[in-house]
Amino acid sequence: MPRRAKIRPDEPGYEKLINAGRALFGRQGYDATSIAEIGAKAGIAKSVLYHYFGSKAALYTAVIKSDGEAVVDAVAEAVPPPGDPSPRLRPGIDAFLRFLSEHPDAWRLMVRDPPRDPRLRKAHQQVADQVATALRGLLTHPGKSRDKPFLVDLVALAVNAYASWWQAHPEVPRAEIVEAIGDVAAAGARRIKAAQR
Repeated sequence: MPRRAKIRPDEPGYEKLINAGRALFGRQGYDATSIAEIGAKAGIAKSVLYHYFGSKAALYTAVIKSDGEAVVDAVAEAVPPPGDPSPRLRPGIDAFLRFLSEHPDAWRLMVRDPPRDPRLRKAHQQVADQVATALRGLLTHPGKSRDKPFLVDLVALAVNAYASWWQAHPEVPRAEIVEAIGDVAAAGARRIKAAQR
């Protein structure tokens, strides 16, 4: 069997397939999306998908990895650099929510149930874990991550819960969601601190 040509991620067909896959996987789910649909949405013959990715599963994996890197990059650009004592939580949460609102197909894909295929479920979970770890590192000062890991976990849960809720209520301004998450974090910190006395 001839080897597949090496494809650069900056080639136009590659990006069209990534975008088409993201949109269809996010709206319909992986299992309900066919290669023919992806090719039609991308405006590319379905055989080209095999040329670029080799399979629908490989395309799915490329999409979730690309989106995971993009959301982490968006948050990293918004928070102060390492060593800067300026607040990180609210600007980071705002950047995270802004990314979701500006990339609705990626947002839908992030909150969907993963595919039935165990290998893809594992890939989905690995990307989700990598993103969560990166965001925790970006949103908190190193001292808090080390001294108050419970608070970091509480904030992560609040971010996920509010982001999911906001998807169904887009009329609520993003600033209000950011403040609500900040309030949950502050209240949780006060409650936990009082309980530890």
